[in-house]
Amino acid sequence: MTLYRDIRRGRRLVVAGIGLGYAMALAVLVIRVVNTEPGFGEILGSIALAMSAAIAPTLAWVSLDRRPGLLPAAGLAALITGLVNLVVLPVAVLMALIWRQAWSNRPVKVEVSRSMWWAGVALAMGSAISVFVLFAHLDPVCTETLADGTVLQVDPSEQGFASGWRLGVGSTGTSSQSGPDGPVSSSCTSDTVIWPEAVASMAVSLGVIVAASRKWPVNTEEPATVESPKRPVSP
Repeated sequence: MTLYRDIRRGRRLVVAGIGLGYAMALAVLVIRVVNTEPGFGEILGSIALAMSAAIAPTLAWVSLDRRPGLLPAAGLAALITGLVNLVVLPVAVLMALIWRQAWSNRPVKVEVSRSMWWAGVALAMGSAISVFVLFAHLDPVCTETLADGTVLQVDPSEQGFASGWRLGVGSTGTSSQSGPDGPVSSSCTSDTVIWPEAVASMAVSLGVIVAASRKWPVNTEEPATVESPKRPVSP
């Protein structure tokens, strides 16, 4: 089997993982849109969360442009994405395994310097940072529905929901009450996404991709046209 055939086989594995990764990101977007209250901030938050999930396959995509040293970073980003969002963990692990197989089967060995290895880790951590930024500030919202159908927004602190700068995820508590002097029902969401959080999260995701595509060195060596022993190339 020629060297070019080995390279094509490896690229097909990488592309398969990329397709799986983008499908996962699309699923994250759809699931969150369906399961959150409609609103500008929440819609942006869903897009930001999907962009975070898309970091791993995008890093793998960039690696195909003569940047093979980015592939391990893509695999690490996939695992981090799965750990941050356990719902997609099985898919994320499968992506990482596919890219690891592609990396292990490379006919030409790639040696990554210590500094570039740490740079790859930093890029992979962007998939977690973008999610943490999205939920960095708790913004609870509480409403009461009156008997005539009027919906009023009330102070969340009265319902035991605090706001502040800390990491948290959205959760909802509801209660009902009947009576002429009280609301028919009340509902509280402990954390909503506001547009500054979503924009900041998107900026982190875009920053990771821009850094990878512009700062990661390109391998300018051409592979041999015949089989040859494994030799180191630049990252």
